[in-house]
Amino acid sequence: MVTKINSVSQQALSVRAIITGMALGSLLVMCNLYMGLRIGWSINMSVLSSLLGFIIWRGISAATPIRAWEPREANIQQTAASAAGGTVSAGLVSAIPAYMIISQSTFDYWPMVVWMVSISLLGICVASAIRPAMLHNERLRFPAGIATAEVINDMFSGARVAQHKTIALLSAMAVTIMHRFFIPVSYKIPLGFSIPGQGAVAGSSISAKNLGFIIDPSYMLLAFGAIIGTKSALSLFLGSLIAWLAVGPYIVSQGWEKPGPVDSQWFSYLIDWLVWPGVAMMLASAITTTTISLFKSQNKTKLKLMWGWQECLLLALLTPVLIGLQVYLFGISLFAAILAVPLAFIFAIVAAQVVGETGIPPIGALGKLSQLSFSVISPGNLTTNLMTANVASGAAGQATDLLNDFKAGQLLGTNPRQQMFAQAMGILVGCLTSAAVFILLIPNPAEQLMTEQWPAPGVAAWTAIAQALTQGLEAIPQSARYAMFIGIVVATINELLLLLIPPKWHPYLPSMSAVGLAFILPAQVSMMLSIGALLAWILRKLAPRWSKRFLIALAAGCIAGESLAGVLGSLVFLFN
Repeated sequence: MVTKINSVSQQALSVRAIITGMALGSLLVMCNLYMGLRIGWSINMSVLSSLLGFIIWRGISAATPIRAWEPREANIQQTAASAAGGTVSAGLVSAIPAYMIISQSTFDYWPMVVWMVSISLLGICVASAIRPAMLHNERLRFPAGIATAEVINDMFSGARVAQHKTIALLSAMAVTIMHRFFIPVSYKIPLGFSIPGQGAVAGSSISAKNLGFIIDPSYMLLAFGAIIGTKSALSLFLGSLIAWLAVGPYIVSQGWEKPGPVDSQWFSYLIDWLVWPGVAMMLASAITTTTISLFKSQNKTKLKLMWGWQECLLLALLTPVLIGLQVYLFGISLFAAILAVPLAFIFAIVAAQVVGETGIPPIGALGKLSQLSFSVISPGNLTTNLMTANVASGAAGQATDLLNDFKAGQLLGTNPRQQMFAQAMGILVGCLTSAAVFILLIPNPAEQLMTEQWPAPGVAAWTAIAQALTQGLEAIPQSARYAMFIGIVVATINELLLLLIPPKWHPYLPSMSAVGLAFILPAQVSMMLSIGALLAWILRKLAPRWSKRFLIALAAGCIAGESLAGVLGSLVFLFN
């Protein structure tokens, strides 16, 4: 149980806390950018940044006679760092590259930064306004915020376990980075099977390599599988079997898509068809689960906005800026641009309640729901569908991140206004860094994304939904429409079964959003995530106490190490 720190001598909002948070955030945002473009997921950086900040300042304090690093400073520092890491939710791995691909246009650096900063600051406004109502609701625990406070308390308690967690995290980072730089070539091992070709490819065979069933060692994927849990990982594996072992060969045999070269993977050849049923399952799952959550929620009538002059001023400044940016940058109608701001509030509040109850931010689901909303408001307009929905999902992402930090701050006794300032500083450096890295890393999204190297499932989903909702069914291959219908029915039934069967059976139902995601990810990514989850499950069974202490720290170190090494290695390759 976390105990609130009552010392009044602590100086929380210090220059060193803000600078440390911004510096760490500029590195950690590259991790989330890399993961978002590779596997479509990102992680909350609060715990990782807390541990890294503690390591840095305990080392400095031991070597110099400066004031010791304090718990509330750690809270301010991780607030800034996690805010920076969360700026990718402002559209950088979803709506922004989807817009660039569909419109066949560029998005210059400074307009991109201003756009992302404005959306993210709107998330601060929402989070600050609803903070009292959310944090004082006993049903909303905000588990990520509680975990962050527990880690900070452990670090400053002098317990040896905190030192051991630190060593585990640093060791995992070091091993991962050194392996990536000294052995940059990944050794891919195809599984030894093939299936006979039928129909249009009769007389030939389709190998495991063609379908992507390859062992592709990756510390990051194994570690992320350990974090997301067994159910999500196994659902991904199930989806990959359906998509790439069953449906993929079938659509090639029917001549709906052409096969690739014999000795290569066929991901880029099949994804144009498979993206449709995959997105349909994710969209149906998002709509059904969100509707069920709101219907069952007992706190929807208890929400009251707690406005101060800070929220009023911030909203008064942001509203005309966001409206102007939508109209000027994307040619969105004034009505749709104005409506995007209150809809952002609604979606952010929904996301906050879901995160408070479950700890899982439904940003992808809300992005799809917001696209659906704007397809009704402004039918037939691809740009409006993408970029107005970007406002809603981006604000929701930052709002949920800050509410988790507010929860940690409540337990540690940190001033919320100081956390708001730290969040804003983190947003600034996160947007400056992530936009620059994205432009350097992906100069041509249309050619680089939705490929084996950069699957970018978020971009694929936003692009497909925008096309389907604005151009009509004619934008979708006729054969894929039937697959979409089947996917929608199956996903909806699966989510409704949660209302009909006893809770003890819920873990045995697959996650349909993960099954749908597997249609958009290469099969080897889903496989490695599943292997990571299985290894973590075995460790928890064999060594439960050790796993509880060190597994997450090791996983976070592996994710951070490989992500940073991957981004830096890709940039060096591009420059050379």
